[in-house]
Amino acid sequence: MNNSRLQDVRRILSQKDTETILMTQQKNVSWFIGGRTHINIASEPSCCFVLVTSDECVLIVNNIEAKRIIDEELASDIANEITDTKVWNWYEPHTRDTIIQTLTAGKSIKTDVELENDFLEIRSIIPDSRLDELRKLGVLTAQAIEQTAKDIQQGDSEYKIAGKLAFQCYERELDPVVNLIAVDERAFLRRHPLPTSKHLDTYAMLVVCARKDGLIASATRLVHFGEISEEIKQKHEAVVTIDAQIIAATKSGTSLSHLYEELKQYYHASGFGEEYQFHHQGGLTGYATRERLSTPSEKLKVKNGQLYAWNPTIAGVKSEDTILVQNQQAEIITVTDEFPSIDIEVDGKVYQRPAILQRY
Repeated sequence: MNNSRLQDVRRILSQKDTETILMTQQKNVSWFIGGRTHINIASEPSCCFVLVTSDECVLIVNNIEAKRIIDEELASDIANEITDTKVWNWYEPHTRDTIIQTLTAGKSIKTDVELENDFLEIRSIIPDSRLDELRKLGVLTAQAIEQTAKDIQQGDSEYKIAGKLAFQCYERELDPVVNLIAVDERAFLRRHPLPTSKHLDTYAMLVVCARKDGLIASATRLVHFGEISEEIKQKHEAVVTIDAQIIAATKSGTSLSHLYEELKQYYHASGFGEEYQFHHQGGLTGYATRERLSTPSEKLKVKNGQLYAWNPTIAGVKSEDTILVQNQQAEIITVTDEFPSIDIEVDGKVYQRPAILQRY
């Protein structure tokens, strides 16, 4: 019986009236083989390619990576579907193109870059067979960021905090592909706070997107030493309420453009009506930190089996977790029950959102 991912690619093959599809992007090749296909953690191109026809599935890889990919990264079900492996020497880069030209001679070919919308549709649905793995990723991501929140100390630089967060991720076999830290006034000034040498006095925002075998989970946590100001409390209550509301609204069949308009209303109702303009609100996630953002023009509709990571922000605070959409409701997967939380009721259902960890 064929692997379902291979069947999905071959379905695109027939729908797009092409004889070959070449997968070149990390997000697609990782999805397809079930393993890591990056060397540079920030690279979009994969370190190996996969070429699929109606009867062949060929791995194309250089001699540096070939044995590692085959021995350590290929999921067993897809390994059984590889019909051939073509290895090229790293010092002869032109031979990769020659291999592709030889394999596709006289045949029509399309790349995954050209077929991005089709690949997004198939890779964004997490199959039931991977749900246990997905939930484990969520828990490990939450553990990593929450343990960091408990470990940081006053006087730590943002770089040191980022290092502690990276350590907690790697301890759990996760790659921290996004690692953002803001302390004190930087939390109020920077919506994407790459770490600096600034040292922590009383307040820190920690943000992580953690990746395992291509799949990504995202979370944000806040830490405060000593008494929390009324300003931060008020903003935090507003942002977690917005977060709970958008989580509740994320249901199959709803477009991201509609959810964008809903978010605007949530912000206005919170008393912070302009804040949505200063940072994206999140959206579909999975094999990229954000596959599609919720914007006024984004017509993509939510489907069961997809992952979403919303990140509403008000200057100084943010609320973010990763959710799985199933049966018209959202399951928060980046949760441990070992971090303080706030209960927010939306339409009769209670959503637990992370509180600010207060330390003394």
